Amino acid sequence: MKKIFSVALLLFSASSLFAQNKITYKVNGLNAGDVRAMKQIEYQPQGNGGANQVWDFSAAKELKGMTIAQAENVATQIGNVDLSSRNTLLAVDEGGEKTTYFEITNNEKRYWGLSSGLVKIEFEQPIVDMKFPMAYQDVISGAMVGTYTTGSTVEPITGSYTSEADAWGSLSLPDGSVYNNVLRVKLTKNYQQVAGSLTYTIQTTRYQYYAEGVRYPVLITLENNVKSDCNCTCGNYTTETAYYLPGAQNEVKQLINGNSVADNDVKIGVYPNPFREQLNANVNIANAAEADIDIIDAAGRKIKDFGTYNLAEGDNNITLETADIIPGQYVVRVSVDGVNYSKNVIKK
Repeated sequence: MKKIFSVALLLFSASSLFAQNKITYKVNGLNAGDVRAMKQIEYQPQGNGGANQVWDFSAAKELKGMTIAQAENVATQIGNVDLSSRNTLLAVDEGGEKTTYFEITNNEKRYWGLSSGLVKIEFEQPIVDMKFPMAYQDVISGAMVGTYTTGSTVEPITGSYTSEADAWGSLSLPDGSVYNNVLRVKLTKNYQQVAGSLTYTIQTTRYQYYAEGVRYPVLITLENNVKSDCNCTCGNYTTETAYYLPGAQNEVKQLINGNSVADNDVKIGVYPNPFREQLNANVNIANAAEADIDIIDAAGRKIKDFGTYNLAEGDNNITLETADIIPGQYVVRVSVDGVNYSKNVIKK
């Protein structure tokens, strides 16, 4: 079985360090037939983006439940989707209040629109909700061009969107679970929507928090700011909601000596430590796989790409030329299908 690796160096923060998570198709792609039992909780401000964030929702009051059910869409026409040629198009029932439509490929998660009662929103081209893989500081943006249909009335939607992995850190939730290495993905949509004689200017922001080894976000928050060209309260309002996934910590792989154990067991070693001109990485793997080797700085930016390596079963010794890396403390990280392994090292 082929596995995908990413080996990286991170600048080490002595005060607080969480090796960054990465979203992948294999670990995080939506599956038809999955059902998630979410809990709505009290909303709280999401804070700034950046590295080593601490998000504490442990004291948030639980309000009510919401079930998300994902079925394969084979009949509902949405946007310009050709139902006969798409890989996977899911109709996602979100608590019975609305159905959202996502196309899943090996490379992207694409949002085509939604339906709720007599209302239907659909786009000429999908919003790229996220790409696979997606890592900290990756950004996707594009135009929103579509229609808002109510009964027989069709009105235009125009605007833009940005999806970015804007933060990573630790997250505490009301069920007592605490996750490190959580990656936050922020989707912001700014658009105008015509409804009858009114034009609405809308900004929606959705934050999804992804924990290592868990397929779906362990926390989702939604902010919706609506303004219209009327002075009525019904046309100008803000809503804020939050949902979390109880018991998701049961999906996280157990830890042995600080390393996550995935289906393809991986052990890493680095030498010499401290290092100077070169750093040697030994990767022991149970099954042959591909490996991408990178260097990432404190802000999560890739500063050097060593290319892709084919790893054989057993020990693999890889020499990394590090003469151009400035002295300091770093972390060597190996990520196996989104599960991370790390070692602290020092560059003299």
